[in-house]
Amino acid sequence: MQYPDEINDLAQLTMEEFVGHSQHLFNQIKDLPSEVDFIRFVLAGRVGQQAADEPDQHHITLNCLQGLPPLPQTRISRDLDSAIGISRTLPYTSALAIWPIPPFKEMLTKDNHTQSHAYDAQGDRIFVPMHKIPNVPLGKVQQRHVVRIFFPRLYSADGVVLVSQEDLALLYDHCLRPTLLEVLPEFADRAPTSYAAAYMQSKTRAGGLAFNTLDIPWNRLEEVAEILLAKLQEQKPAFRDAYFVHELRGTKGSTIHDGEKDWERQMAFEEMFEHVDVDNLNPREWLVDVALTIGVDGHVPELLQVLELPFDQAQYCVCTPDQWKMHFDRIFPSSVQEARASGQNFPSCSYYKSYIALASTVNDAGLVKIRCALRKEFDKLAWAPWTSTDRMWGTGAKTSRAWKVLPREKKGGPMIAINPRRHNQRVSLRAFDQPDENDVTDAEEE
Repeated sequence: MQYPDEINDLAQLTMEEFVGHSQHLFNQIKDLPSEVDFIRFVLAGRVGQQAADEPDQHHITLNCLQGLPPLPQTRISRDLDSAIGISRTLPYTSALAIWPIPPFKEMLTKDNHTQSHAYDAQGDRIFVPMHKIPNVPLGKVQQRHVVRIFFPRLYSADGVVLVSQEDLALLYDHCLRPTLLEVLPEFADRAPTSYAAAYMQSKTRAGGLAFNTLDIPWNRLEEVAEILLAKLQEQKPAFRDAYFVHELRGTKGSTIHDGEKDWERQMAFEEMFEHVDVDNLNPREWLVDVALTIGVDGHVPELLQVLELPFDQAQYCVCTPDQWKMHFDRIFPSSVQEARASGQNFPSCSYYKSYIALASTVNDAGLVKIRCALRKEFDKLAWAPWTSTDRMWGTGAKTSRAWKVLPREKKGGPMIAINPRRHNQRVSLRAFDQPDENDVTDAEEE
């Protein structure tokens, strides 16, 4: 029977069966017909010798989920972590607290995975990672949202360029302070007379800096933004085409919502942009970082994120970085072959089966990316089971000095690996309600 005539005899194979039979046919190739049989099976799902007058024996269908455990019922929620926006205005409905002396820790120096425009040595407009553009913190809104001034003409492809102290003094003495006095004359006796004076006033007895602020009323921010950018434009060529970058920082848990419900998405958005005049924003210049949380009933990741161990008795050891990596590699093996070779209770874990199934669907590069993402989450844990090559949990009593037992008078218990990043934190047992004598008697009678 010639393709594409359909046949009724369908055969469903798992991914493992399909790969196994493909390998078998490949190893049996000895001439052109056997090579054609291999190609017809792999590409068309046809089983049978190549012959014009003989029908195929089977038509193969592939079920990649066959044989895998059923997926657990999950809950997916969303949370707004942050928002990044660009503008030439200060679109806030609350006061902006401006720093005469900008705190260096608020400069954007780490990659936030966004790009913005700058200018190359020839003066052409280009887009580069935002953290590589010289910037200066201007102020904060509600002690949380940060406003920065970006100087795209200071960008250099040779590396990150920091705004010099001379430019910071020029920025305050000839641009920021004159702007404040023009818009708010009452600031004449509040704003430091110069950058040098502000720096001296900010010094503490311990030798550090206290970054004092000046509050600009929200209804004067439009004037301040317009005049400040105009003065920067006139001051020097390197200050030309400056713009504001806004970083709205969310509060953990305050914008959790169901992404399937329009009204919940709207409420989360309004919470994040509570102090922003959204009517004066260009949506194309803003990005919102939305975090997804996937929850499974009966699984509480917080148990692994605190050092109150959920046991009546346990023994623990603070790992070295190499030991912590060793446990990660055992829990999330670097290859499917290695994962399938694990013994004892690893293959019995539902997460392990899902991990093998996922790893089987990607190439080596894809699995590396998956493990990198898992490692970031793994490093957030306070503790993990102290694994062995053939088992995930161990309970044998440890006697070396590196191991400690809780309660102290006990011996043995589940073996716990403490994250080396938590080496200076106290480990304890989580308190549980203990059964009284009546509960024990009732249980024995049953």
